[in-house]
Order: sequence, then C-alpha cells, then structure tokens
Amino acid sequence: MILEQRYGAAQVVMRVTEALLARAASGQATSPDTFRREMFRTGWGFICERRAVASLVNLVNAMLWSLEACDTPQELQTAVQEVISRFRHQLNQRVLDTASHSLSLLSNCQRIITHGYSTTVHYALQYALRNGQRLHVTYVTPTNSGESHALHERIAAIGLSVDTIPLAHVESVIRHYDAVIVGADTLDVHGLTNKRGTAPLAVSALTHNVPFFTFCTSEKFLTNAFYQGPISPWPFNDVPQLMTSPDLIDRDITPLHEISGVITDRGSLPGPAIEAWLATEQLHPWLSGRGTL
Repeated sequence: MILEQRYGAAQVVMRVTEALLARAASGQATSPDTFRREMFRTGWGFICERRAVASLVNLVNAMLWSLEACDTPQELQTAVQEVISRFRHQLNQRVLDTASHSLSLLSNCQRIITHGYSTTVHYALQYALRNGQRLHVTYVTPTNSGESHALHERIAAIGLSVDTIPLAHVESVIRHYDAVIVGADTLDVHGLTNKRGTAPLAVSALTHNVPFFTFCTSEKFLTNAFYQGPISPWPFNDVPQLMTSPDLIDRDITPLHEISGVITDRGSLPGPAIEAWLATEQLHPWLSGRGTL
C-alpha cells in the first residue's frame, strides 16, 4: 500500500511521481528500450496496487508516449521530468478548477453529506466558504473505527459546521439534506470507484431523491481501452505482475446511472459526454495489453 487510508488520490499520485523521478535518475540504462521497460515496470507496480488507478494509468500513459521519441539517456530523463512536471501542474490546476465549478451546485445547498477523503471536496468547501456560503456538513464515518477522519478534521479547521454520522444511520436522515458530494478514485464505464460506503450512500440518496454528485478531476477518467481483466497482459518474458481484485476491501463501485452529476475541471458533464471522453483517449499499447515489445 502506497499510503495510509487518510490520503486521497491526489496525494497518492504525487508520491508516485517522486518514485518515478527517482527511478529515472538511478543508474544508467543499457539502451533506450531498457529505460522504457524499467520506467513501465515502476509505474505498473503502483498501478497494480489499484489505488488511484486512473490517475496513475494516465500519468504512465503520458510518460510512455513521451519516451517513444527519445534516444539518448539525457533525452529520456528529461522527458520523464517534463511529463511529471506538467502532470503535477495540471493536477493542482484541475483540483482548483473543479472546486470553482462546484460553486454553482453548492450555492443551492445548506446541508450536505460527504464521505471518504477528497482533496477536491476539501477545496470546493473552502471555495464555498469564501463565497459566503455557510454550509453544514455531515461526514459519514468510516466503517473501520481505526481509520482517520482526515476530511472531517480539515472541514472543521476551515471554519465550517461539521458533524459525523455512521453509515448505518444515513438512511434515516438523508432526506433532510440537499445533496451528497464525494470525491473519486476512478471514473470509468463501470462507474465511480471510491471509498467503500460510497455505493450504499448513493443508493440511499437515489431512494430519497437527494442529488448525488462526484467531484472528479479529469485525470481520474479511465479510458475504455485499459484492460482490467482478472489477469492483465504482461509484455515481458518473466513472471508477470498481476492486477489485484478490483473488489478491494476499502473500495466500492457506484454505477453511473446512480450519479446525479459529475463536476469536473471542465464543468458539470452529462452522462453521454463522459462516455464519449472515456472512449476517445489514446492508450499506449503496453497499457492496453494489445501491443508487443
């Protein structure tokens, strides 16, 4: 596990960029192809942990395409540095842009429910507070009492009213709220992958006609071309690294039809726009499993 449960997807991927930079700077690859393989192995190892998987796939994808045009050791290292620098900048900007786009939603709310840890939700609540919106936030407590209530602590720290409620009690009170908002680890054709408890929260919201939104920056969109079978293709002639089960104990999947809206760095997107986005991203053959070395 890369990080403790208290970290959101943004923190996970930032730590991975540090690991990729360190790997690119270590040693001297015998050939450009060897360098590409080693960088792919490093990125794939993190992807296999299935934490923040969409962000990591998109990061590694950008890196692999960039390395295709490089031949010298300096060019290869520089390419990795430039891709990661650009990705970090985009990551930070997209969080801020998504938070900004959330204002139109939050301005119509007084009481909201949230769950899990999300940097984007945290920034969105800060934006709402600066805009004069006095929200009352209810944080759904983790099922594991040993897990951190990091988002709850940060909401309280910025000055918003916040309380907690066990997931088991949500059904009896959710009708009194204006909306449910959560972050995202991954958004793909299967739905929203996020902190376990998100899926039943969405069902409760749907049952009681309470809007359910995810704040999802665009690097968390996972293209349809990415292979997610039980055993992922491995293009090397050694022991493969296999994807772990998508049914992790700390994650669940909420179908797209149960989500009222997706707030992104490009604004609020309807279902058809999301599906078109997922279908058009160009994935490197090593990630899609369709290519050979």
